[in-house]
Amino acid sequence: MASSPQEGKPDLAVLQALKAQIDALKADYEKRIKDLEAQVEQLQTQMLQVTPEPEAAIPSAQPATGRTVQSIPGALNPAISVIGNFLGRADSMKVFNEDLDRVDNKLSLREAEIDMRVPIDPYADGVVITSLEAETPGRFSVDVEEGYVNIKKLPFLDRPPLGLKIKVGRFRPSFGKINILHRHDLPQSFRSLPIQEFLGDDGFIQNGISGNFFIPTPWDPNSSLDATVEVLNGGDIAISPVARTRVSYLGHLRWFRTLKEAHNLELGWSSYYHPSGNQVASAKFHGVDFMYRWKPLRLGEWKSYILGGELMFARRAFPEASEPVEVARALEGLQPGTGKPKGYSIFNQWQFDRRKYAGVRWDQTDTLFNPGLKRHSLTTYLSYYFSEFLRFRINYEHRWSDLFTEDKRNSVFLELNWVFGSHPPEPFWVNK
Repeated sequence: MASSPQEGKPDLAVLQALKAQIDALKADYEKRIKDLEAQVEQLQTQMLQVTPEPEAAIPSAQPATGRTVQSIPGALNPAISVIGNFLGRADSMKVFNEDLDRVDNKLSLREAEIDMRVPIDPYADGVVITSLEAETPGRFSVDVEEGYVNIKKLPFLDRPPLGLKIKVGRFRPSFGKINILHRHDLPQSFRSLPIQEFLGDDGFIQNGISGNFFIPTPWDPNSSLDATVEVLNGGDIAISPVARTRVSYLGHLRWFRTLKEAHNLELGWSSYYHPSGNQVASAKFHGVDFMYRWKPLRLGEWKSYILGGELMFARRAFPEASEPVEVARALEGLQPGTGKPKGYSIFNQWQFDRRKYAGVRWDQTDTLFNPGLKRHSLTTYLSYYFSEFLRFRINYEHRWSDLFTEDKRNSVFLELNWVFGSHPPEPFWVNK
């Protein structure tokens, strides 16, 4: 018997019906999740309102008539994660750290991090992340990388206005997409040249207050818009490192949109500013970031593609900036330049299967001391995901630079990250 020409091909009506069922299931699951979150908050409130009565000297022989509320041991104990970051490197040139110790061709436990998170009460969560870092292999320093309370809602409001969340303490400010990531969560082994130049070798960390809220987008149901406004201490940022700097202000606007099924786009704008005062000049610079992601529905667990980047720029040179070590060594004895410094980084990453990711990153930046001096780097990398608790990465980097301390340098990095304890959130580039 001859087969029908349509045999084996999916019927359009069937596909549309399946899609409608999937959408209905998604809506149902979202409602259930919200209901469960509300129940959890109510239970937390009840637990915190329970006050244990003092023990009686003589146990009562009468049965208790009131209802006994039994607390759950450890219900409000922190979730603790311990994260290790090991790096081995081979370099074609000498590389120094801030203490002028050589770090080229070395093996090092680069960082050990203790991450503690706990629901303080129904209104706030607490986070403390302690870092033991070794800039020189074997020499560790201890620092609180982040320590803050995240206020999710207020007791006198049923719901926070515009989903407002307030962060108070020490944290990574929301400048761009990558600064908020910790070292072990980076898609490559090192931060990009523009981030090192404008923010610092390990990004930007500061004490302050941050508020994040959503902006309604009724004209486009497939998009979301949120804003972050932060008031921070001055200093401790590469572009303006002096500690006596006046209070600084940072804003970040993020727009997210689903383009088609399996395709989405994220755009962001960041601005940092502090006024002049205390014998320190004012500082201001801006950034643009974008991220395109493809994650097919049928192969979403095994395939994905990311294209992302950041651009940073300022309107004047900053001779007072804290330059990376290889830059500072080359600038000794030189006069500062003029111009408008800028830098950008762009990378793409392909996920081959459940475990393997590969990508390429291109960096280009001016120095803040003299925008006429250019720095470039090309980084290729392969990441292997044993599990969510163990991942390995190999990077190759080549640099072109106007600075003799890094021009034509070739480096190979072998990185291993491991986690034990409670599982922390996955970074954005992981598709599991």
